[in-house]
Amino acid sequence: MTIPAATTPDLHGTVRTTTDQERAVVRAVFERHGTPLPADQVSVVFAYPGHGVGERFPQLSGCTNQMLLLSTAAGQLSKLGITAVAASTEPPDRHAHLGALSRSIARFGEDDAAQVPHTDVEEGRFLLRWTMVLGGSRDGLLVTGIADSVAHTRAVIDMLTADRLRDWAEAAGADRAAVPNGVTATYANGADSLGIVAFEAGVPLVAKVGPRAVIDAETAFVADVNSRLTAQGHPPLFPVVHGVHREGAQATSLMEQVDPLTLDNVVFDDKAKFVLAGDASAVLEPHLRSLGVLYESTARPQRPTVADYLLRERFHAIVEHEGFVTTFRSFFPGWDLAAVLDADVVLPTGARPAGYAAMTRWLDETAASLLPDSGCLVHGDVHLKNMLRRGDGSPVFVDPRTVWDGRDRPDIGFGDPSYDFATLLHSALPMSGLLQAIADGTSEALLPELPAAPNGTLDLSGLTTPFTVDGNLKRLEERLLAGLGPVDEPSVLRARLYIGAADALAGWLKYERALVTPQAWLAVYAYVLWYLDRARAVPA
Repeated sequence: MTIPAATTPDLHGTVRTTTDQERAVVRAVFERHGTPLPADQVSVVFAYPGHGVGERFPQLSGCTNQMLLLSTAAGQLSKLGITAVAASTEPPDRHAHLGALSRSIARFGEDDAAQVPHTDVEEGRFLLRWTMVLGGSRDGLLVTGIADSVAHTRAVIDMLTADRLRDWAEAAGADRAAVPNGVTATYANGADSLGIVAFEAGVPLVAKVGPRAVIDAETAFVADVNSRLTAQGHPPLFPVVHGVHREGAQATSLMEQVDPLTLDNVVFDDKAKFVLAGDASAVLEPHLRSLGVLYESTARPQRPTVADYLLRERFHAIVEHEGFVTTFRSFFPGWDLAAVLDADVVLPTGARPAGYAAMTRWLDETAASLLPDSGCLVHGDVHLKNMLRRGDGSPVFVDPRTVWDGRDRPDIGFGDPSYDFATLLHSALPMSGLLQAIADGTSEALLPELPAAPNGTLDLSGLTTPFTVDGNLKRLEERLLAGLGPVDEPSVLRARLYIGAADALAGWLKYERALVTPQAWLAVYAYVLWYLDRARAVPA
Protein backbone atom coordinates (compact mmCIF):
# COMPACT_ATOMS: atom_id res chain seq x y z
CA MET A 1 0.00 0.00 0.00
CA THR A 2 1.29 3.50 -0.84
CA ILE A 3 0.76 6.23 1.76
CA PRO A 4 -1.05 9.24 0.22
CA ALA A 5 1.43 11.97 -0.71
CA ALA A 6 -0.84 14.63 0.80
CA THR A 7 -0.15 13.29 4.30
CA THR A 8 3.61 13.04 3.96
CA PRO A 9 6.22 15.70 3.13
CA ASP A 10 8.78 15.12 0.42
CA LEU A 11 11.14 12.52 1.87
CA HIS A 12 13.26 12.18 -1.26
CA GLY A 13 12.22 8.60 -1.90
CA THR A 14 9.30 6.25 -2.45
CA VAL A 15 6.92 5.99 0.49
CA ARG A 16 4.94 2.88 1.28
CA THR A 17 3.68 0.95 4.31
CA THR A 18 5.99 -1.66 5.79
CA THR A 19 4.83 -5.29 5.78
CA ASP A 20 4.28 -7.27 8.97
CA GLN A 21 7.30 -9.40 8.05
CA GLU A 22 9.56 -6.38 7.61
CA ARG A 23 8.38 -4.92 10.89
CA ALA A 24 8.94 -8.19 12.74
CA VAL A 25 12.46 -8.80 11.44
CA VAL A 26 13.56 -5.24 12.24
CA ARG A 27 12.32 -5.52 15.82
CA ALA A 28 13.90 -8.97 16.19
CA VAL A 29 17.32 -7.82 14.94
CA PHE A 30 17.41 -4.90 17.38
CA GLU A 31 16.26 -7.18 20.19
CA ARG A 32 19.20 -9.50 19.50
CA HIS A 33 21.51 -6.51 19.25
CA GLY A 34 20.63 -5.59 22.83
CA THR A 35 18.89 -2.33 21.92
CA PRO A 36 15.21 -3.28 21.64
CA LEU A 37 12.99 -0.65 20.10
CA PRO A 38 10.52 0.59 22.71
CA ALA A 39 6.93 -0.55 22.32
CA ASP A 40 4.24 2.10 21.87
CA GLN A 41 6.81 4.86 21.29
CA VAL A 42 8.19 6.46 18.16
CA SER A 43 11.37 4.96 16.72
CA VAL A 44 13.04 5.59 13.39
CA VAL A 45 15.45 3.14 11.75
CA PHE A 46 17.86 4.42 9.08
CA ALA A 47 19.26 1.52 7.04
CA TYR A 48 22.39 1.84 4.91
CA PRO A 49 24.62 -0.61 2.99
CA GLY A 50 27.95 0.14 4.66
CA HIS A 51 30.85 2.56 4.68
CA GLY A 52 33.03 2.25 1.61
CA VAL A 53 30.52 0.16 -0.32
CA GLY A 54 29.69 3.10 -2.58
CA GLU A 55 33.29 3.23 -3.82
CA ARG A 56 32.76 -0.16 -5.45
CA PHE A 57 29.06 0.10 -6.18
CA PRO A 58 28.09 3.74 -6.93
CA GLN A 59 24.38 2.98 -6.63
CA LEU A 60 24.98 2.32 -2.89
CA SER A 61 27.00 5.48 -2.15
CA GLY A 62 26.19 8.19 0.39
CA CYS A 63 26.59 6.25 3.65
CA THR A 64 29.31 8.39 5.23
CA ASN A 65 27.51 11.72 4.84
CA GLN A 66 24.20 10.24 5.99
CA MET A 67 25.70 8.69 9.14
CA LEU A 68 27.60 11.82 10.09
CA LEU A 69 24.34 13.77 9.91
CA LEU A 70 22.47 11.08 11.81
CA SER A 71 25.11 11.05 14.53
CA THR A 72 24.17 14.65 15.34
CA ALA A 73 20.46 14.23 14.69
CA ALA A 74 20.11 11.23 17.01
CA GLY A 75 20.82 13.51 19.95
CA GLN A 76 18.21 16.00 18.76
CA LEU A 77 15.53 13.34 18.34
CA SER A 78 16.32 11.70 21.67
CA LYS A 79 15.48 14.98 23.43
CA LEU A 80 12.01 14.66 21.86
CA GLY A 81 11.61 11.13 23.19
CA ILE A 82 12.19 9.62 19.74
CA THR A 83 14.58 6.70 19.38
CA ALA A 84 16.86 7.03 16.33
CA VAL A 85 18.91 3.98 15.37
CA ALA A 86 20.61 2.60 12.28
CA ALA A 87 20.84 -0.76 10.53
CA SER A 88 23.53 -2.08 8.25
CA THR A 89 25.10 -5.23 6.85
CA GLU A 90 28.64 -4.00 7.62
CA PRO A 91 30.79 -5.37 10.50
CA PRO A 92 30.79 -3.23 13.68
CA ASP A 93 34.43 -2.12 13.26
CA ARG A 94 33.49 -0.26 10.07
CA HIS A 95 31.38 2.25 12.03
CA ALA A 96 33.30 2.46 15.31
CA HIS A 97 34.28 6.04 14.40
CA LEU A 98 30.67 7.16 14.95
CA GLY A 99 31.08 7.07 18.71
CA ALA A 100 27.89 6.69 20.75
CA LEU A 101 25.78 6.20 17.63
CA SER A 102 27.84 3.12 16.67
CA ARG A 103 26.40 1.22 19.64
CA SER A 104 22.89 1.64 18.24
CA ILE A 105 23.71 0.30 14.77
CA ALA A 106 22.35 -3.24 14.47
CA ARG A 107 23.93 -5.61 11.99
CA PHE A 108 21.62 -7.53 9.65
CA GLY A 109 22.88 -10.95 8.60
CA GLU A 110 22.14 -12.30 5.13
CA ASP A 111 18.96 -14.08 6.24
CA ASP A 112 17.68 -10.96 8.01
CA ALA A 113 18.57 -8.71 5.09
CA ALA A 114 16.68 -10.99 2.70
CA GLN A 115 13.41 -10.04 4.43
CA VAL A 116 13.80 -6.28 4.04
CA PRO A 117 14.82 -4.11 1.06
CA HIS A 118 18.29 -5.32 -0.03
CA THR A 119 20.46 -5.98 -3.04
CA ASP A 120 22.67 -8.92 -4.02
CA VAL A 121 25.98 -8.15 -5.73
CA GLU A 122 29.06 -10.21 -6.38
CA GLU A 123 30.55 -9.35 -2.96
CA GLY A 124 27.44 -10.44 -1.11
CA ARG A 125 24.14 -9.13 0.18
CA PHE A 126 23.77 -5.54 1.32
CA LEU A 127 20.87 -3.59 2.78
CA LEU A 128 19.55 -0.95 0.45
CA ARG A 129 19.13 2.52 1.86
CA TRP A 130 15.71 2.71 3.51
CA THR A 131 14.06 4.29 6.53
CA MET A 132 11.31 2.84 8.70
CA VAL A 133 9.19 4.64 11.30
CA LEU A 134 7.63 2.57 14.07
CA GLY A 135 5.08 3.91 16.54
CA GLY A 136 3.13 7.14 16.57
CA SER A 137 0.89 8.52 13.84
CA ARG A 138 3.31 7.40 11.10
CA ASP A 139 3.71 3.84 12.36
CA GLY A 140 4.81 1.60 9.49
CA LEU A 141 6.01 4.35 7.16
CA LEU A 142 8.80 2.98 4.95
CA VAL A 143 10.88 5.02 2.51
CA THR A 144 12.91 3.28 -0.20
CA GLY A 145 14.57 4.41 -3.43
CA ILE A 146 16.44 7.16 -1.61
CA ALA A 147 18.68 9.06 -4.01
CA ASP A 148 19.88 11.94 -1.81
CA SER A 149 20.65 10.42 1.61
CA VAL A 150 21.45 13.70 3.34
CA ALA A 151 18.33 15.53 2.10
CA HIS A 152 16.26 12.48 3.01
CA THR A 153 17.66 12.24 6.54
CA ARG A 154 17.05 15.94 7.17
CA ALA A 155 13.49 15.67 5.84
CA VAL A 156 12.70 12.72 8.11
CA ILE A 157 14.09 14.53 11.15
CA ASP A 158 12.07 17.65 10.33
CA MET A 159 8.91 15.58 9.80
CA LEU A 160 9.22 13.70 13.10
CA THR A 161 10.07 16.89 14.97
CA ALA A 162 7.00 18.69 13.56
CA ASP A 163 4.79 15.69 14.37
CA ARG A 164 6.07 15.59 17.92
CA LEU A 165 5.59 19.30 18.58
CA ARG A 166 2.04 19.20 17.18
CA ASP A 167 1.17 16.24 19.43
CA TRP A 168 2.60 18.08 22.41
CA ALA A 169 0.69 21.25 21.56
CA GLU A 170 -2.55 19.29 21.43
CA ALA A 171 -1.81 17.64 24.80
CA ALA A 172 -1.24 21.12 26.26
CA GLY A 173 -4.59 22.32 24.99
CA ALA A 174 -3.00 24.51 22.31
CA ASP A 175 -3.76 24.65 18.61
CA ARG A 176 -1.79 22.06 16.62
CA ALA A 177 -1.73 24.45 13.70
CA ALA A 178 -0.10 27.16 15.84
CA VAL A 179 3.18 25.25 16.09
CA PRO A 180 5.90 26.69 13.85
CA ASN A 181 8.72 24.49 12.66
CA GLY A 182 11.38 23.52 15.13
CA VAL A 183 12.48 23.64 18.73
CA THR A 184 13.37 27.09 20.03
CA ALA A 185 15.78 25.97 22.78
CA THR A 186 17.19 22.86 24.43
CA TYR A 187 18.23 22.55 28.06
CA ALA A 188 20.45 20.21 30.05
CA ASN A 189 18.73 17.08 31.29
CA GLY A 190 18.05 16.43 34.94
CA ALA A 191 18.68 13.08 36.62
CA ASP A 192 15.28 11.73 35.59
CA SER A 193 14.72 13.41 32.23
CA LEU A 194 15.48 12.29 28.68
CA GLY A 195 15.09 15.71 27.14
CA ILE A 196 13.97 19.25 27.97
CA VAL A 197 13.12 21.57 25.08
CA ALA A 198 11.21 24.80 24.46
CA PHE A 199 8.83 25.50 21.60
CA GLU A 200 6.01 27.84 20.62
CA ALA A 201 2.37 26.76 20.34
CA GLY A 202 0.55 30.07 20.51
CA VAL A 203 2.10 30.31 23.99
CA PRO A 204 5.72 29.51 24.90
CA LEU A 205 5.98 26.00 26.36
CA VAL A 206 8.66 23.75 27.80
CA ALA A 207 8.47 19.99 27.31
CA LYS A 208 10.17 17.62 29.75
CA VAL A 209 10.44 14.02 28.54
CA GLY A 210 11.04 11.16 30.95
CA PRO A 211 9.86 7.80 32.24
CA ARG A 212 6.08 7.81 32.54
CA ALA A 213 6.06 6.85 36.22
CA VAL A 214 8.45 9.70 37.04
CA ILE A 215 6.61 12.32 34.98
CA ASP A 216 3.19 11.30 36.32
CA ALA A 217 4.40 11.45 39.92
CA GLU A 218 6.14 14.77 39.37
CA THR A 219 3.23 16.48 37.62
CA ALA A 220 0.79 15.27 40.28
CA PHE A 221 3.05 16.68 43.02
CA VAL A 222 3.57 19.96 41.15
CA ALA A 223 -0.16 20.40 40.60
CA ASP A 224 -0.86 19.69 44.28
CA VAL A 225 1.73 22.18 45.54
CA ASN A 226 0.76 24.90 43.09
CA SER A 227 -2.95 24.56 43.86
CA ARG A 228 -2.33 24.72 47.61
CA LEU A 229 -0.29 27.89 47.27
CA THR A 230 -2.53 29.68 44.79
CA ALA A 231 -5.57 28.87 46.94
CA GLN A 232 -3.89 30.89 49.71
CA GLY A 233 -3.12 33.79 47.39
CA HIS A 234 0.53 32.88 46.78
CA PRO A 235 2.15 32.46 43.35
CA PRO A 236 2.76 28.89 42.19
CA LEU A 237 6.10 27.45 43.27
CA PHE A 238 6.57 25.50 40.04
CA PRO A 239 5.90 26.28 36.37
CA VAL A 240 2.21 25.74 35.60
CA VAL A 241 1.63 22.36 33.92
CA HIS A 242 -0.59 22.71 30.84
CA GLY A 243 -0.83 19.01 30.03
CA VAL A 244 0.89 15.63 29.84
CA HIS A 245 1.55 13.63 26.68
CA ARG A 246 1.75 9.89 27.39
CA GLU A 247 3.26 7.34 25.06
CA GLY A 248 3.87 3.81 26.31
CA ALA A 249 6.33 3.84 29.20
CA GLN A 250 7.29 7.43 28.39
CA ALA A 251 5.57 10.73 29.10
CA THR A 252 6.13 14.43 28.56
CA SER A 253 5.18 17.23 30.92
CA LEU A 254 4.18 20.41 29.06
CA MET A 255 4.63 23.44 31.21
CA GLU A 256 4.88 27.20 31.41
CA GLN A 257 8.12 28.57 29.98
CA VAL A 258 10.17 30.69 32.39
CA ASP A 259 13.48 32.52 32.11
CA PRO A 260 15.97 29.68 31.56
CA LEU A 261 18.83 31.39 33.43
CA THR A 262 19.49 29.20 36.47
CA LEU A 263 20.78 30.74 39.68
CA ASP A 264 24.11 28.93 39.52
CA ASN A 265 24.86 31.50 36.81
CA VAL A 266 23.96 34.38 39.12
CA VAL A 267 25.16 33.82 42.70
CA PHE A 268 28.88 33.13 42.26
CA ASP A 269 31.73 35.59 42.30
CA ASP A 270 33.98 33.45 40.09
CA LYS A 271 33.47 31.73 36.75
CA ALA A 272 34.55 28.45 38.33
CA LYS A 273 31.49 28.64 40.65
CA PHE A 274 33.26 27.81 43.91
CA VAL A 275 33.06 31.23 45.60
CA LEU A 276 29.69 32.81 46.41
CA ALA A 277 29.20 36.48 45.61
CA GLY A 278 28.67 38.93 48.44
CA ASP A 279 24.99 39.35 47.53
CA ALA A 280 24.32 35.60 47.09
CA SER A 281 22.09 35.33 50.15
CA ALA A 282 20.09 38.39 49.09
CA VAL A 283 19.64 37.01 45.58
CA LEU A 284 18.42 33.70 47.01
CA GLU A 285 16.08 35.33 49.52
CA PRO A 286 12.90 35.40 47.36
CA HIS A 287 13.31 31.70 46.63
CA LEU A 288 13.92 30.89 50.28
CA ARG A 289 10.83 32.87 51.29
CA SER A 290 8.74 30.95 48.74
CA LEU A 291 9.94 27.68 50.21
CA GLY A 292 9.15 29.00 53.68
CA VAL A 293 5.53 29.62 52.65
CA LEU A 294 5.30 26.02 51.43
CA TYR A 295 6.81 24.65 54.63
CA GLU A 296 4.60 26.67 56.96
CA SER A 297 1.37 25.99 55.09
CA THR A 298 1.87 22.20 54.90
CA ALA A 299 3.57 21.45 58.24
CA ARG A 300 2.21 18.71 60.46
CA PRO A 301 3.56 16.88 63.56
CA GLN A 302 4.50 13.65 61.82
CA ARG A 303 7.92 12.17 61.12
CA PRO A 304 8.55 11.78 57.35
CA THR A 305 9.04 8.13 56.44
CA VAL A 306 12.11 9.07 54.39
CA ALA A 307 13.87 10.78 57.31
CA ASP A 308 16.01 7.86 58.52
CA TYR A 309 16.84 6.84 54.96
CA LEU A 310 18.31 10.23 54.12
CA LEU A 311 20.12 10.71 57.43
CA ARG A 312 21.60 7.22 57.74
CA GLU A 313 20.47 4.28 55.64
CA ARG A 314 21.14 5.83 52.23
CA PHE A 315 24.85 6.07 52.97
CA HIS A 316 24.90 2.27 53.19
CA ALA A 317 22.62 1.81 50.18
CA ILE A 318 24.68 4.03 47.87
CA VAL A 319 27.92 2.04 48.16
CA GLU A 320 25.99 -1.16 47.44
CA HIS A 321 24.21 0.33 44.43
CA GLU A 322 25.12 -1.18 41.06
CA GLY A 323 25.77 2.27 39.61
CA PHE A 324 28.23 3.10 42.38
CA VAL A 325 30.10 -0.19 42.06
CA THR A 326 30.38 -0.06 38.25
CA THR A 327 31.42 3.61 38.31
CA PHE A 328 34.11 2.89 40.90
CA ARG A 329 35.48 -0.05 38.91
CA SER A 330 35.54 1.99 35.72
CA PHE A 331 37.39 4.92 37.28
CA PHE A 332 39.75 2.93 39.53
CA PRO A 333 40.66 -0.41 37.98
CA GLY A 334 42.71 -2.46 40.41
CA TRP A 335 41.65 -0.49 43.47
CA ASP A 336 39.95 -2.29 46.34
CA LEU A 337 36.64 -0.64 47.20
CA ALA A 338 36.65 -1.77 50.83
CA ALA A 339 40.13 -0.29 51.27
CA VAL A 340 38.95 3.05 49.90
CA LEU A 341 35.90 3.15 52.16
CA ASP A 342 38.02 2.22 55.22
CA ALA A 343 40.76 4.77 54.53
CA ASP A 344 41.05 8.11 56.28
CA VAL A 345 41.26 11.01 53.83
CA VAL A 346 43.82 13.80 53.75
CA LEU A 347 42.34 17.10 52.52
CA PRO A 348 44.16 20.15 51.09
CA THR A 349 43.84 21.96 54.43
CA GLY A 350 45.69 19.14 56.19
CA ALA A 351 42.49 17.99 57.86
CA ARG A 352 42.13 14.23 58.09
CA PRO A 353 38.49 13.17 58.37
CA ALA A 354 37.67 9.56 59.11
CA GLY A 355 36.87 7.29 56.21
CA TYR A 356 33.44 6.48 54.80
CA ALA A 357 33.04 3.24 56.76
CA ALA A 358 33.81 4.96 60.06
CA MET A 359 31.45 7.81 59.23
CA THR A 360 28.57 5.45 58.46
CA ARG A 361 29.16 3.69 61.79
CA TRP A 362 28.91 7.08 63.49
CA LEU A 363 25.66 7.78 61.65
CA ASP A 364 24.26 4.42 62.77
CA GLU A 365 24.95 5.45 66.37
CA THR A 366 23.80 9.07 66.06
CA ALA A 367 21.01 9.39 63.50
CA ALA A 368 18.20 8.36 65.85
CA SER A 369 18.87 11.41 68.01
CA LEU A 370 18.69 13.70 64.97
CA LEU A 371 15.43 12.51 63.41
CA PRO A 372 12.75 15.20 63.03
CA ASP A 373 9.37 14.77 64.71
CA SER A 374 7.53 16.84 62.12
CA GLY A 375 7.62 17.53 58.41
CA CYS A 376 5.99 19.32 55.49
CA LEU A 377 5.85 19.25 51.73
CA VAL A 378 9.34 19.85 50.35
CA HIS A 379 10.99 20.33 46.97
CA GLY A 380 13.52 17.55 47.53
CA ASP A 381 16.35 18.93 45.35
CA VAL A 382 16.95 22.67 45.81
CA HIS A 383 20.01 22.60 43.55
CA LEU A 384 20.90 26.01 42.12
CA LYS A 385 20.26 24.60 38.65
CA ASN A 386 16.65 23.97 39.73
CA MET A 387 16.11 27.59 40.77
CA LEU A 388 14.96 30.08 38.12
CA ARG A 389 12.86 33.23 37.72
CA ARG A 390 9.75 34.11 35.80
CA GLY A 391 9.75 36.98 33.36
CA ASP A 392 8.65 39.34 36.15
CA GLY A 393 11.59 38.28 38.33
CA SER A 394 9.54 36.19 40.76
CA PRO A 395 11.04 32.90 41.99
CA VAL A 396 10.23 29.55 40.47
CA PHE A 397 11.59 26.03 40.96
CA VAL A 398 11.83 23.03 38.64
CA ASP A 399 12.58 19.31 38.98
CA PRO A 400 11.21 18.44 42.42
CA ARG A 401 12.32 15.13 43.87
CA THR A 402 9.94 12.92 45.82
CA VAL A 403 11.65 9.51 45.66
CA TRP A 404 15.27 8.55 46.22
CA ASP A 405 16.96 5.55 44.60
CA GLY A 406 13.64 4.13 43.43
CA ARG A 407 12.33 3.57 46.95
CA ASP A 408 8.62 4.29 47.02
CA ARG A 409 6.94 5.51 50.19
CA PRO A 410 3.42 6.29 51.38
CA ASP A 411 3.92 10.03 52.08
CA ILE A 412 5.27 11.17 48.70
CA GLY A 413 6.59 14.74 48.84
CA PHE A 414 6.44 14.92 52.65
CA GLY A 415 9.86 15.46 54.14
CA ASP A 416 12.24 17.44 56.32
CA PRO A 417 12.88 21.01 55.14
CA SER A 418 16.45 20.80 56.44
CA TYR A 419 17.15 18.32 53.64
CA ASP A 420 15.87 20.83 51.09
CA PHE A 421 18.30 23.41 52.42
CA ALA A 422 21.07 20.80 52.55
CA THR A 423 20.70 20.23 48.82
CA LEU A 424 21.10 23.98 48.30
CA LEU A 425 24.22 23.93 50.48
CA HIS A 426 25.77 21.07 48.49
CA SER A 427 25.08 23.07 45.32
CA ALA A 428 26.72 26.21 46.76
CA LEU A 429 29.85 24.23 47.64
CA PRO A 430 31.02 22.24 45.80
CA MET A 431 28.61 20.78 43.23
CA SER A 432 28.02 23.82 41.03
CA GLY A 433 31.78 24.25 40.68
CA LEU A 434 32.43 20.58 40.00
CA LEU A 435 29.72 20.44 37.34
CA GLN A 436 31.14 23.58 35.73
CA ALA A 437 34.59 21.99 35.56
CA ILE A 438 33.07 18.88 33.99
CA ALA A 439 31.16 20.99 31.46
CA ASP A 440 34.32 22.95 30.64
CA GLY A 441 36.34 19.77 30.19
CA THR A 442 38.72 20.80 32.98
CA SER A 443 37.75 18.34 35.72
CA GLU A 444 41.13 16.57 35.52
CA ALA A 445 42.68 19.77 36.84
CA LEU A 446 40.66 19.39 40.05
CA LEU A 447 43.28 16.84 41.12
CA PRO A 448 46.33 17.20 38.85
CA GLU A 449 47.89 13.95 40.09
CA LEU A 450 45.79 10.93 40.98
CA PRO A 451 46.75 9.41 44.33
CA ALA A 452 48.03 5.91 44.82
CA ALA A 453 45.56 3.23 45.82
CA PRO A 454 44.95 3.75 49.54
CA ASN A 455 46.59 1.69 52.24
CA GLY A 456 44.93 3.12 55.32
CA THR A 457 45.04 6.66 53.94
CA LEU A 458 43.62 8.21 50.77
CA ASP A 459 45.71 11.29 50.02
CA LEU A 460 43.50 13.92 48.38
CA SER A 461 45.61 16.86 49.52
CA GLY A 462 46.24 17.72 45.86
CA LEU A 463 42.65 18.81 45.26
CA THR A 464 42.52 22.39 44.01
CA THR A 465 39.05 23.26 45.33
CA PRO A 466 38.24 25.11 48.58
CA PHE A 467 37.60 23.18 51.79
CA THR A 468 36.96 26.24 53.94
CA VAL A 469 33.88 28.26 54.86
CA ASP A 470 34.28 31.88 53.82
CA GLY A 471 32.08 34.72 55.04
CA ASN A 472 29.56 34.50 52.22
CA LEU A 473 29.06 30.76 52.61
CA LYS A 474 28.78 31.18 56.38
CA ARG A 475 26.06 33.82 55.92
CA LEU A 476 24.14 31.45 53.65
CA GLU A 477 24.41 28.62 56.17
CA GLU A 478 23.12 30.84 58.96
CA ARG A 479 20.22 32.02 56.77
CA LEU A 480 19.30 28.41 56.00
CA LEU A 481 19.35 27.49 59.69
CA ALA A 482 17.24 30.53 60.56
CA GLY A 483 14.75 29.52 57.89
CA LEU A 484 14.13 26.24 59.66
CA GLY A 485 12.46 28.09 62.51
CA PRO A 486 13.19 28.52 66.23
CA VAL A 487 14.11 25.27 67.91
CA ASP A 488 15.43 24.26 71.31
CA GLU A 489 18.40 22.42 69.82
CA PRO A 490 19.98 24.40 66.96
CA SER A 491 22.91 21.97 66.95
CA VAL A 492 20.54 19.23 65.76
CA LEU A 493 19.48 21.32 62.78
CA ARG A 494 23.08 22.16 61.93
CA ALA A 495 24.08 18.48 62.04
CA ARG A 496 21.11 17.56 59.84
CA LEU A 497 22.07 20.30 57.39
CA TYR A 498 25.63 19.01 57.01
CA ILE A 499 24.61 15.34 56.88
CA GLY A 500 22.02 16.20 54.24
CA ALA A 501 24.66 17.98 52.14
CA ALA A 502 26.87 14.90 52.38
CA ASP A 503 23.94 12.70 51.41
CA ALA A 504 23.14 14.82 48.35
CA LEU A 505 26.80 14.65 47.29
CA ALA A 506 27.05 10.90 47.83
CA GLY A 507 24.20 10.35 45.39
CA TRP A 508 26.41 11.68 42.56
CA LEU A 509 28.94 8.89 43.11
CA LYS A 510 26.64 6.49 41.22
CA TYR A 511 26.79 8.38 37.95
CA GLU A 512 29.84 7.76 35.76
CA ARG A 513 28.37 9.67 32.83
CA ALA A 514 27.69 12.73 35.02
CA LEU A 515 31.11 12.86 36.71
CA VAL A 516 33.13 11.82 33.63
CA THR A 517 36.56 11.60 35.29
CA PRO A 518 38.05 9.91 38.37
CA GLN A 519 39.25 13.33 39.52
CA ALA A 520 35.67 14.62 39.74
CA TRP A 521 34.59 11.43 41.54
CA LEU A 522 37.34 11.81 44.14
CA ALA A 523 36.46 15.48 44.64
CA VAL A 524 32.83 14.60 45.35
CA TYR A 525 33.93 11.80 47.67
CA ALA A 526 36.21 14.19 49.58
CA TYR A 527 33.37 16.66 50.13
CA VAL A 528 31.06 13.88 51.37
CA LEU A 529 33.55 13.20 54.16
CA TRP A 530 34.21 16.91 54.73
CA TYR A 531 30.53 17.60 55.39
CA LEU A 532 30.16 14.50 57.57
CA ASP A 533 33.21 15.59 59.55
CA ARG A 534 31.63 19.01 60.04
CA ALA A 535 28.43 17.35 61.24
CA ARG A 536 30.35 15.19 63.70
CA ALA A 537 32.14 18.27 65.03
CA VAL A 538 28.87 20.08 65.88
CA PRO A 539 28.67 20.42 69.69
CA ALA A 540 26.01 18.17 71.20
